[in-house]
Amino acid sequence: MARVRVRGIAATALTKILMDLGHTIVQASRIIQDRFNLVPNYAPADATVKDAGQDELLVIGFPKEAEEVVKNLVDVLEDVFVWKSKLNLYSTVTAKVVDKKEDICILELPYGFRSSLSGCSNDVGDIVTVSVIKAPIKPGEEPRVSRNIRVIGEYVMLIHGSPKLTASEHIRNGNKRKELLATAAASVMGKGLGVHLRSSAAYASPDDIIREIGILEEKLKEIIEESRKVSEPRVIYEGELVALIGLTSRAKEVLDEYRSKVVPTIMGHHSYKTYGNTLSELTDFAELLISKGVDKKIVEESIREHILSRISNNKNISIIHVKPDGSVLKLTPGRLESIIETDNGLKLRIKRVFKGKGVYDALGVEKKPGDYDEMIVETNKWYVIHNYYRANGEQIGVYVNINTPPEILPDQIKYHDLAVDVVKLPGEKPKVTDMEEFKKYCEEGIISMKLCKKVESIINDVTKMLE
Repeated sequence: MARVRVRGIAATALTKILMDLGHTIVQASRIIQDRFNLVPNYAPADATVKDAGQDELLVIGFPKEAEEVVKNLVDVLEDVFVWKSKLNLYSTVTAKVVDKKEDICILELPYGFRSSLSGCSNDVGDIVTVSVIKAPIKPGEEPRVSRNIRVIGEYVMLIHGSPKLTASEHIRNGNKRKELLATAAASVMGKGLGVHLRSSAAYASPDDIIREIGILEEKLKEIIEESRKVSEPRVIYEGELVALIGLTSRAKEVLDEYRSKVVPTIMGHHSYKTYGNTLSELTDFAELLISKGVDKKIVEESIREHILSRISNNKNISIIHVKPDGSVLKLTPGRLESIIETDNGLKLRIKRVFKGKGVYDALGVEKKPGDYDEMIVETNKWYVIHNYYRANGEQIGVYVNINTPPEILPDQIKYHDLAVDVVKLPGEKPKVTDMEEFKKYCEEGIISMKLCKKVESIINDVTKMLE
């Protein structure tokens, strides 16, 4: 199975998951080596998993192996969003010039993507060979391309037409960096080739670098030769797969469970660490207390009380709405009206007052200044209820947003939207909206299959609730 390098906030949980599945963990940090009693293994990674901003994991690596890692993580975490590049990073593709503005060519790439190429002397209709230097991952993203063809190895990236020598910032030993760069320079001198030393080169010998540059030179010749035979947009060389896994509240709970098998872990660990600020430090302190023998249940309840106290005193609570296309919306904030403890979690009532005009899209009703929303948020429910009213108390309608169970944090409520909603106007039957959009995300694999099946059941439950 793929050799995986793991970094970031979720490193302990991810290492446990991947090791349980049979993956070999390489280039582990000292903390991970100690926690798992690992013998240091400095072999190059087939794929890397690390943080990519809030609520996302980045998986990058050789296509077959990285795909395996993505599939395995999704199978375990289940309730996630998945965005993958169709055009891989550093892939070599042929593209057709479909338009030209001065020296900028507009290119048609494989899979219907378009990009621009500056300093272009080609004519409309010509086929050009380019390397993808920014992969389109989320819906709506466009690739960036370069004429400098790249080919990837375990230690080295070889670049045609750009005779520069660079090295990863992760090669921290200055003498080692100089030695390897000198080796690379001697290997490509006068050939019009550039070399970038990848992070794994920190564990390579000069002989490893020389050997791999030779292999990549031959591969580069094959790629260039193959591209000359092509008369349409086509992928010639796959490059590296890049994928993002969007972590919902339930996926973070799974990470909590796996981490707790290795070290003391409070439930909410990955949610709190992602949030950052003092809550991250408080989490570290809480887990230190548990390791010293303090009762875990008391510690978890104390942190929850702290969060509820913080959110109760906030005049404006942010509503963070993460969409399946990867965009993050901040809804009109609201004020907490009440908190009720239920058997399975918390029930919050939040009042949001609107100042502007517009339209409630799903309801098809005009929005007026002074309208308000009594928003019902329950931590164990797969939806959020919006009860809309005029300023005089007249009901406008009910809008139920289908989403993952919300995370309650000191100044915000956060959830992952699942595209589909159920609405009800006064005196009318409930109606499901945006079902086609939801199905599209399921078909594209952005919403995991298990999560799609779960949502279909939730839609039925919500519709019956509103009838």
